[in-house]
Amino acid sequence: MRNIVIIAILYFVSSEMACAQADSVGAYDSLYHNYLYDQRKAYFEGLPKEYDGIIFLGNSITHWGDWAELLKTPKAKNRGIAGDISFGILNRLDEVVAEKPSKIFIMIGVNDIGRKIPLSVTLANYRKIIRRLRIALPHTQVFMQSVLPINEKLINRTYYTGTNLEISKMNIALRKLALDNKITYIDLYSQFADKGEMPANYTYDGIHLTASAYILWTNFLKKKGYCCN
Repeated sequence: MRNIVIIAILYFVSSEMACAQADSVGAYDSLYHNYLYDQRKAYFEGLPKEYDGIIFLGNSITHWGDWAELLKTPKAKNRGIAGDISFGILNRLDEVVAEKPSKIFIMIGVNDIGRKIPLSVTLANYRKIIRRLRIALPHTQVFMQSVLPINEKLINRTYYTGTNLEISKMNIALRKLALDNKITYIDLYSQFADKGEMPANYTYDGIHLTASAYILWTNFLKKKGYCCN
């Protein structure tokens, strides 16, 4: 009888742990769903397909860049969604694939940090993103851009709780991931960071960028020959 009770307790505990893990994964999966994400995803899907474009894929930092104007080419397409995370990118790759772009510039991860998604989970999502693009778009150049530093003095901590230390750790892991997968890694972090911080003249709230920051970004892409010379 005692053994039966022990087995029952162990079964209950293991079931509860499994449910907790499922809830945790479910919470990560649902974080990207909001009105803006769903509306903007539908907007992208409704646009006419123009093949051979240059797609910038990411969160609000990508969203607020006028890439066609900055790079002086109508081929540049903005596929940024404010607040997006690696799960959200995975969920909308079909539209990106349907565009059959010549190049894809990805920047994602700062919101994963802010929402306390484990680095291992973000990296696993990145691997899925890379695998999906490799299979569907074998001739497309994929560029992995580093996460940018933040200005911890300017940032509103009720809005964002990530740190530059976490960003640096993520970038180290992303660089290795890019190397392992033979993908070009673009170290934008080093172009911006001043003693590990985003300079105040490049951000108006500690995380989002000023016009001069976007100009620095795109000039670096052109200088290195990654895009649109």
